Amino acid sequence: MPINSKLDIVHNLSTFQSLYLSLPCFLSYRHPLPARALSTGCFPLSHCLYGKVIHATDAWSALHDSSPRRKETQSAWDDLACRDSLAVLFDTPSHWNHCRLRTAQKIHTAAWSEAFPIAIVRNLLSPDELRIATALHTDAKIFENTECRCGQFVDRLGLYGLSSLLHKERKPLPQTFNHQLHPQTVIDPHWSHLCLLEPVGLTRDRRRPDGLTLNPWYRGRSLVWDATVVDTFAESHYIVSAAIPGSVATDAEANKCWKYNDLLDNYYFQPVTIETTGVYGKSTAPFFSCLAKKLIDISGDPMERQWLHQRLSLAVVRGNTTSRLACVQV
Repeated sequence: MPINSKLDIVHNLSTFQSLYLSLPCFLSYRHPLPARALSTGCFPLSHCLYGKVIHATDAWSALHDSSPRRKETQSAWDDLACRDSLAVLFDTPSHWNHCRLRTAQKIHTAAWSEAFPIAIVRNLLSPDELRIATALHTDAKIFENTECRCGQFVDRLGLYGLSSLLHKERKPLPQTFNHQLHPQTVIDPHWSHLCLLEPVGLTRDRRRPDGLTLNPWYRGRSLVWDATVVDTFAESHYIVSAAIPGSVATDAEANKCWKYNDLLDNYYFQPVTIETTGVYGKSTAPFFSCLAKKLIDISGDPMERQWLHQRLSLAVVRGNTTSRLACVQV
């Protein structure tokens, strides 16, 4: 079937529900396991049900070029349908679309969706935060085309707000990172004195990284970290991100290392970079794994690793929402 015809079917909600949700379930039921084959043989298909099987098979053949090897499991049919749908989406000649899809496939980019919505631990997203977080991965409209307070055009996706210098100071992400990289404040508030935020005097030109540990972190050296957030969909970034997801964050890490090159001899410097889509930088991902391990050693709870990624993902969602809504607020 041509690509345009497939897209027409997918865009029809009723057809999508019947073909992409009910169809795999029905086809897997009509190919039972050997243990259930006896009941199928004892109760042959009626004429009406046989016609439905033929119709379901023809519908599947019209949408997909092949059928799964394990026809008795619904997940096999679902996986094949999802792969074909993803291939259709990648056929569109849009760098923005490719960037959106490739970054969504990276690990931890949707960790916010796995967090229990509990308000007391700040895991509960507001309606705007949930709507904008979902729209970022589904290419849905956030608001109507408008004009930013700085005079620039803002499209229906509101991506301009993520890279606008006018709203950069309104992003709470670096502050949230500093809190999450402060493991003592999570476990025991009395240990917070072992870390300093924005220490003064490390460099001669008064550059201040985001944090410093007073106790050794690695090989007798204290940890110095500097966190930043980079926009995946900026005009100078999204074409590269469409080819190599996470490359923007990795380049930002290299810039941070060059900026604080004079600290490498005396401190263990760690750049912490994450993109607005939730993708970690190349060295940020193993650093978060090391931090999660330390949290697990302190608390003894193996869920600390998952909770850490969820908190960081929620911070990304809230920062994106603040930056996008700032474009239309007066």
